[in-house]
Amino acid sequence: MPRILAIDDEPLYHKMIEHALKPLGYEISFAFEGMQGLNAASAIEPDVIITDVMMPGMDGYEVVRRLRKNPRFMYLPVLVLTSKAELGDKLAAFESGADDYMSKPFEPEELIARLGVLLKRAEINQVYWEREKDKISEAQTIAVHSLRGGVGTSSVAVNLAIGLWEIWRSPTLLVDAVLTAGQVALMLNAPLKRTWADLWNIAPADLDHAVLNTVIGQHKNGLNFITGPTLPSDAEMITADLLRSALNLLRGTNEYIVVDLPHDFSDVAVNVLDSANIILMILAPEMASIRAAAVALDTYRKLGYDETKIKLVLNNVFENGGLNRKKIEEALRMPISLVVPYASADFVRAVNVGKPLLYGSSNVALTGLFENLAFNLSKDEHKNIPPAHPTVAWRNVYKRLSGREG
Repeated sequence: MPRILAIDDEPLYHKMIEHALKPLGYEISFAFEGMQGLNAASAIEPDVIITDVMMPGMDGYEVVRRLRKNPRFMYLPVLVLTSKAELGDKLAAFESGADDYMSKPFEPEELIARLGVLLKRAEINQVYWEREKDKISEAQTIAVHSLRGGVGTSSVAVNLAIGLWEIWRSPTLLVDAVLTAGQVALMLNAPLKRTWADLWNIAPADLDHAVLNTVIGQHKNGLNFITGPTLPSDAEMITADLLRSALNLLRGTNEYIVVDLPHDFSDVAVNVLDSANIILMILAPEMASIRAAAVALDTYRKLGYDETKIKLVLNNVFENGGLNRKKIEEALRMPISLVVPYASADFVRAVNVGKPLLYGSSNVALTGLFENLAFNLSKDEHKNIPPAHPTVAWRNVYKRLSGREG
């Protein structure tokens, strides 16, 4: 039978709930205050939670908000049961994330009926989410990072995301996590209508897909993106916790997420790096960039990152005089996964007209390189099974990698 957790500081209501539900075979556990209730929820994983509002320490609204912040309890049915019966109180319960609301004192029959509805709805939702989970597994998250600016980090992030979208036509999201002067919107020629800054007044626990959808833009070719704030002052209001909560939600609705990171180890950067499946570190063939790369690699090791998820990309940002690839690999004690040839005119033109390389460059070798990179960083289950309806980009990659060009 269903497990019920009731959080209420009044023993009388414990008895009333038990009297109503125990004869029906419900397994009932009780907690007397909010934190005790949260701990009990983690321990017993109930099917429904009933919570009072007015309790010592933490009120019921905060209990619900904290439950919704935890992915384990994001869709757990919660019934707020309280002596506060004004319209504003009811709205506050729903705004905190509760599924239903009942006033004290209550009739046992009504409690039984409402719990039945919540359990039935939860059962339907479970079937739905299990079905959706089969369609979209958790996103492959690729963090594009460098401690040195001017090496093409944003250009790589933008074209990689486009490549993933064009090859698979699966939900793909490009995220600008450079909260001061990010370049994603400029490179996509996208208006800054909605940015991360529009979420400044949303608590991490209150984020949901409906809220996030308000800041997700879409390129005319179909790629989804979230842009950084227009002004640096707006960035101060966006916390690392907010970004982390947003990405946790977005991983469940996308196949691929590419994040353009700031050139640092700020809380925002580390939160993304921690959860990334792949870290793409960009460097240029000059001493300052190599030194920055060495510092970054040392920091990755200290943070405990698996070395296999770190890939080096050498971007030749100038035509002559660059350091030798082999010497760079020896200095960093790590192989370079990809070398981007010198193509300054192509990159500059792409930025100036707001048309990324994969949508506007006549440099076939360069665009092919980014398509190949996107394919190689794709999920194994995608790479290993040819799609039922191959895209033009997939066919191009297949011809190149199988040697069937021409």
